[in-house]
Amino acid sequence: MLNLNSVAFSYGHQSVLDDISLNIETGQIACLLGPSGCGKSTLLRLIAGFEQPQNGEIRIAAKLVANNSHSIAPQNRQVGMLFQDLALFPHLSVTQNIAFGLHQLSQSEQQHRVDELLQLCRLQAFKSRYPHQLSGGQKQRVALARAMAPKPNLILLDEPFSSVETGLQSELVHEVKSMLQADQSTALWVTHSLDEAFAVADQMGVILGGKLLQWAKPQELYDQPAHPDVISFLNHANLISGDIKQDGSIETPLGCFVLNNQADFKTQDCAQIGVQKRQIHIHPAGTPNATIIQSVYQGGQYVLTAVLNNKDSIQLFHPSPVESGSQVHLKIEHESNFRGF
Repeated sequence: MLNLNSVAFSYGHQSVLDDISLNIETGQIACLLGPSGCGKSTLLRLIAGFEQPQNGEIRIAAKLVANNSHSIAPQNRQVGMLFQDLALFPHLSVTQNIAFGLHQLSQSEQQHRVDELLQLCRLQAFKSRYPHQLSGGQKQRVALARAMAPKPNLILLDEPFSSVETGLQSELVHEVKSMLQADQSTALWVTHSLDEAFAVADQMGVILGGKLLQWAKPQELYDQPAHPDVISFLNHANLISGDIKQDGSIETPLGCFVLNNQADFKTQDCAQIGVQKRQIHIHPAGTPNATIIQSVYQGGQYVLTAVLNNKDSIQLFHPSPVESGSQVHLKIEHESNFRGF
């Protein structure tokens, strides 16, 4: 449904996006993760037609909508957009807001689609209200219903819950996902929230500094990160340094491990591996290879920060606190091949 091929964009001499390629299939919900200023909102503007790429191609439903010499107007791209500020029309009722983009339909067709969305989004009881009479969650559902109303090929969601109180965000995430799926919508969802992305995404990617570092299924992104900056951004694993041995394995303070990309390190002396925090445990036996420097309680468990013998700082989970300064023996459980960086 959406295909980006080597898309690049700059403001003057400042590069904002560089060589972005991704594909979203019909009916999928995809998420782009990244911090503020990484280029993810600019990418949405390119897809929607508010900006034009200097390089690359954007295709929606197999149709070329933009490259460096061609750009279809936003209103002709069949793209719906849910903005951060929702942009509801304050002088229009819920029904009128939803029907705003349906002027090309007959009155009976408009009414049928609006009724369908009022039911889908659980807004029947509020159809005559105005935006100022709605809660934050209700406004969110109205804005989504309005974006979905014309049955666009693609819906873009730009940080849709940034203005919603934290306690309501989780509930709304699942509601919006259910509504999109029920209407068989294809969506690209931009967020900086890991929890939000993992809750909704069929495909997801991490974008940092204008570069898409990885585009994959959520489990693959989590378990098999392709870039050290993805590991750092997800913050679920540690980067541990080691020396490359002649057989292609890597020797670290926590043991010697086979690299699943040995060929990449034939001419290198050292590398890093990503080890998930939950894989590292304290063992009572063994020569100390780390010093605990901090224990922080975090909902049913402690997050320990330790410094390895090679000076790498790592974190692991533990059921009880450990005194700062304690010398411990750490070991990796469920050992497997690791990717080297």
